[in-house]
Amino acid sequence: MGFMDLFISDEKKIRNRQRTLTNRDSQAEDREIAARWLADNGSGKALLSLLSRFDMQLEHQIHDRDERELIFALGMSIGEPIIKPLRAHLKKCKKFAMPIRLFHQLQGEKKTVEFVFELLEIELKKDDFKAGKKTDMLVWLTEYRHERAIEAATPFLKDFDEAVRCAAAEVIISQQDDAGRDVLEAAFANPEEESNRLRARLAEVFSSRRWTVVNTEAVEANLPPGHRIADGRVATS
Repeated sequence: MGFMDLFISDEKKIRNRQRTLTNRDSQAEDREIAARWLADNGSGKALLSLLSRFDMQLEHQIHDRDERELIFALGMSIGEPIIKPLRAHLKKCKKFAMPIRLFHQLQGEKKTVEFVFELLEIELKKDDFKAGKKTDMLVWLTEYRHERAIEAATPFLKDFDEAVRCAAAEVIISQQDDAGRDVLEAAFANPEEESNRLRARLAEVFSSRRWTVVNTEAVEANLPPGHRIADGRVATS
């Protein structure tokens, strides 16, 4: 503890350490000291400040990775007390991968998948055009099977961003469940869908799974080159 720390409040100490931790111009040694101080402090505000390092990125990728891994290791060593700050961080963060990895390690698959559903609901209510986090969450979700996954991903099939729509489709496809057929056909038949990538992917899935098409006229109008409707199913020409 520095001499001047004796004369300032704990809250200001936390702010000062966070400022150092997330300042690209700080010395690496000073950022590490700040990180360890925040972890040792252990208060909710200090731990939330510690997690804010996940959202800052250094130009030097190896140094950046090493510092993020330090924050991850500190989080693992803290354990249960960091869960509440981690949940708060994940609701507002820009960089999703490392904090959700930490959450998963501490809470397990079931709780993590269910929390990602909660995060997706939060994103649905936001009135902004930041698609990156939505895409990252949906891509993460493709690795898991859950009875609520199709329901959670379906609203994002109408997102303004192509990457989000494609990721949402992949979540539904990855469930390996015929229950996803109807929502995927609705996306396939959407006359406003302009993504050739998404239409090609849906054509591939409908063809390989031999799903029957109900709205044949609308789907046929959106088929990518090299595909046709034959006997009520998507087929390659």
